[in-house]
Amino acid sequence: MEAMAHLGYEKASIQAIAKAADLTPGLIHYHFKTKQEILVELINNLNDKAQARFQARLETATTPTARLNAYIDAALALGNDADETAVSAWVTISAQAIRQAEVRDIYQGIVAANLAQLNALLTDCTKEMSGKLDKPAINALASMMLATIEGCYQLATTAGELMPRDFAAKTLKALVHSHL
Repeated sequence: MEAMAHLGYEKASIQAIAKAADLTPGLIHYHFKTKQEILVELINNLNDKAQARFQARLETATTPTARLNAYIDAALALGNDADETAVSAWVTISAQAIRQAEVRDIYQGIVAANLAQLNALLTDCTKEMSGKLDKPAINALASMMLATIEGCYQLATTAGELMPRDFAAKTLKALVHSHL
């Protein structure tokens, strides 16, 4: 993760990956035949990490609104479990999704799962608030949320010093709740 986050996929050689992991290149090759296999493992690892962060916040979320806020906080809020290297690695993965069909397929599967999760959370919030959002409006709002999250990752990685500190989660919550 560290090598790909800081060097990008193309420059993250097996040697650089081994050095970042404090392992020998031979040990890396023993477990992975190609750098592509490492990237695929990284995608799955980062997705698992993101879902675990969300699940940890769900433990105290007792209402649909609290569950939606937990999702946003898991995706964007700073805190002890925030991982800037993971965010940078995810941006590298999204760039590789443009170039590589295998990565694109996995990435799109994760995006589809996240959209389904957001649609369910927003549907529950709409019911809780007796809202008037129909399915197309909920899907549009879920899509906007995911695009905002991904955009925040891109900016944090490439222009973080230009963005206000800790703005993303609070701002997205306010925007989403204004539509509900």
